[in-house]
Amino acid sequence: MKIYRGVMPAVIIGLYVFMYPALVPAADLFYDAEIKAIYEDNVVGLLTGAQGVRGGASGPGMMAGIMGMGGGHSPQNTGSGPGKTSDTELNLFADLGGSTEIASRTSLFIAGSAEHTSYDTFTDLNSNIGGLSTGINMGLGDVLLAKFAINGRLKRYEGPGRDSSAYGATLSFKERFTSAFWLKEVYDYEKNSADSAIFSYKGNSVSVWAGFLPAPQVTLLLGYNYLARDFDEPAGFTVTANTVSIGLVYELAKRWFLDAQYDHQRSDSNEPGTAATDNIVSVGLRYSY
Repeated sequence: MKIYRGVMPAVIIGLYVFMYPALVPAADLFYDAEIKAIYEDNVVGLLTGAQGVRGGASGPGMMAGIMGMGGGHSPQNTGSGPGKTSDTELNLFADLGGSTEIASRTSLFIAGSAEHTSYDTFTDLNSNIGGLSTGINMGLGDVLLAKFAINGRLKRYEGPGRDSSAYGATLSFKERFTSAFWLKEVYDYEKNSADSAIFSYKGNSVSVWAGFLPAPQVTLLLGYNYLARDFDEPAGFTVTANTVSIGLVYELAKRWFLDAQYDHQRSDSNEPGTAATDNIVSVGLRYSY
């Protein structure tokens, strides 16, 4: 049963890829694939699987980058104090999707994603996540692009009680002021239903990103993310995180990118003595079409 649940995301994405031509005929295809190494100096378990935290990535697909942040086995343990620990992770991510124009500057899209994350120490947080997203892109004038998506995900972990299904929605706006400067704002809602109520929650996330191109092959990123998760058990338990990020995207060759990012995260909860900080460094190689 454990093996079956672990491969379900891959099976769902495989079926999606097989059926895609029938789902979106005459669509413009896009896909991304990335391998990423991550180091954290103080992992925080209840923030694992946060969608949109790394929303500054510049790929055309779903490269909001679903990033894992590990450690801890209960809401009371957010990684602070003498239990402070570090870990390294390997993250593999891929998505495939397409869009079709339905009106001037307006298109519908559908995309599927698959992700695997493995930890060196906190192996109970090793995960396989599969997702589907569909929505609409709208160009509002020459500067503003709006996007709305409905999302669904299946998450499978090695640790007990964390396996879950989730659904939610994402609303984003992107303003391209010049060919070398843009801003992006993202709101994400997620309802996560896990095997154990300890890991079931309602999540809200708000991000603001800025991108600047000092050279044609280089993009500098600066971002801020606020994440709040209200857990079902124990009643009234809430975890929040504020993350400030700086990153660089370098185009090695056509459609090949080197992504590097530093995140400084401060998390807390409504339980006293649970404040924690986490410094996260990541380097990835991405192919984006």
